[in-house]
Amino acid sequence: MNPNSPFAAHSLSKKLTVVERGLSPSGLARTGFALALLACALPLALRLLLLLVPANRWPAHLLLGVVALCLLALLTEVNHFGRAWYLTLLYAVSATGLTLTCWNGHSNDVLEARGRWTKVTVVQMTERPRRDTVCELRRTDDGTAVPQLLDDCADLSRGATLSVLEDPEGEIRPRRSAPSTVGTNLAAGVSGVVLVAGVTAAFRRGGRRRLHVPPTSLAGPRSHP
Repeated sequence: MNPNSPFAAHSLSKKLTVVERGLSPSGLARTGFALALLACALPLALRLLLLLVPANRWPAHLLLGVVALCLLALLTEVNHFGRAWYLTLLYAVSATGLTLTCWNGHSNDVLEARGRWTKVTVVQMTERPRRDTVCELRRTDDGTAVPQLLDDCADLSRGATLSVLEDPEGEIRPRRSAPSTVGTNLAAGVSGVVLVAGVTAAFRRGGRRRLHVPPTSLAGPRSHP
């Protein structure tokens, strides 16, 4: 391994290095484009899986860790081929933004996917210092308690009736209005476009730079008898 070469996960495999060196600049750019699409697909897949796996359980955090490790491995590739701090930073920011957007948009996704409107009655109100007042709710049709507390109910009183959008599985707190995923989708789209552009540019830059490197430099120093 060349000590002057920036760290990259692919340098652990000599076979991959040979294959990548045999690609043209456009071929290397296409490789980067494909890897960038894969990088975008990982957080989006995590977002879909969070509809099945509660975000506060360990399997969800394990999935988040796997996604983070895969994105970190690609970051080393961007750093190796681009050799430009701004491309590495661009990738790091966009990949982090996409992952956090998919993770933090979980509650809206759940309520939009399986939420149902339920008529409830306020049975208890709790005021919290420097925080919103929360309410305990009970369904008016069968008298069962809603498992999660309702935020933003300072304007309500005990005994008040209203309709809330609740998660039948009790994972997400109920809300008084329907959530919107437009902002989440827009942020994910922008982050994904920036990520793809940054990775493709880094790989393209690596291919162009290699055209100006003498073959002997690529092969490494020769040993003399």
